[in-house]
Amino acid sequence: MNLSKSKFANALSDPRSGLQLRLPNVRATLQTVQVIAALCVTLLGTGLARAETGVTAQTVLIGQSVSLTGPLAEIGNDFSEGFKAYIDEVNRRGGVFGRRLKLVLMDDGYVPQRSLANTEKLIGEDKVFALVGNLGTANVTGVLPLLEQHRVPLFAPFTGADSLRRTPNRYLFTVMASYGSETEKMVQHLTTTGIKSIAVAYLNNAFGQEGLAGVQAAMKDRQVAPIASAAIATDARDAAVAAQTIALARPQAVILTTAGKATIEFIREFKKTGVAAQLLLLSVADTNLLVNQFGKDATGIIVTQTMPAPFSNKLGVSREFNKLMNSNGKDKHVGYASMTGFVSAKAFVEALRLTGPDLTREKFMSAIESAKNMDLGGYVLRFGPEKHHGSTYVEMTMIKPGGSLFVY
Repeated sequence: MNLSKSKFANALSDPRSGLQLRLPNVRATLQTVQVIAALCVTLLGTGLARAETGVTAQTVLIGQSVSLTGPLAEIGNDFSEGFKAYIDEVNRRGGVFGRRLKLVLMDDGYVPQRSLANTEKLIGEDKVFALVGNLGTANVTGVLPLLEQHRVPLFAPFTGADSLRRTPNRYLFTVMASYGSETEKMVQHLTTTGIKSIAVAYLNNAFGQEGLAGVQAAMKDRQVAPIASAAIATDARDAAVAAQTIALARPQAVILTTAGKATIEFIREFKKTGVAAQLLLLSVADTNLLVNQFGKDATGIIVTQTMPAPFSNKLGVSREFNKLMNSNGKDKHVGYASMTGFVSAKAFVEALRLTGPDLTREKFMSAIESAKNMDLGGYVLRFGPEKHHGSTYVEMTMIKPGGSLFVY
């Protein structure tokens, strides 16, 4: 039955309608009903009752495209395990404002075209609320136009690319320091200790080339330049040639802006040359992989880190991470990559809490911009309307005998 407000009121007062109210104050009751009816019409007419994409009263749907296979498989899997560990714990406790988080996880093999295809599916078919934790510089860069087109936020991508930080982007938020901050720390350390004979081995893609540019810029500020540089393919097929090129220059130190297989194979080949040089690696080099591959021969390698030490109990976030990973039988995944995944998930959940129960994409992004200090347990992120990159935290670590790390 479709009644206007006046007809609805008339029906209530007509005994033949069957809707007559037998209450002492019929007039007051009629007025109340009319107000409620008008309010319902207004709400439905303006569409305010419509929910945000990917959000229901029970769930928030999020998507993630990472490298579970391919040259960065170890990093991608560890990152994903740390991320899921925190999400599962939040769901076990009832979610955020009663909503459990559902993750659609997709493998892109560290191939930018696959990342784009995955993201198109996550947005167009799966209808996710947001993307969280996508991995890779070129992979993330390639999906930004799609995110802007559909107004979908990407939170905590696993990349420190400076190019993603130079141009403000409404839909991009990061929780780790830039690669430029890492290479600055490396060059500062080397030149302060009197080492200026520095070579660079870099991955032959957008990530590696940005890393090379970062080293060159940091050295230029100190009026020096790399004495040699060599590119390495992502599948490491030319790692031996790159190692020989660097070795011929006989540097005191070699900075690697590489990740995954290329890092391992270059180090393996460089050690064969017999040249004694200090090796310095970016945080994405994956310390677990280094220790697993080289054992005691990894001793002395310096790795910059953009996350708190996962093996330490100094900070609350590290204690929480260790407890959760151990209790879930994920001990073999404990490391900096899984810590990055854990922190990414924790920061995302905190952003949801700051947004409040009325969750929309716009309110979510505004809430992050208003989060001046997001303390995750000693690891603090600082955001603002013009500051979407929450961390500048970098520390240098060195692998010790037995595989543990100490901090400079």
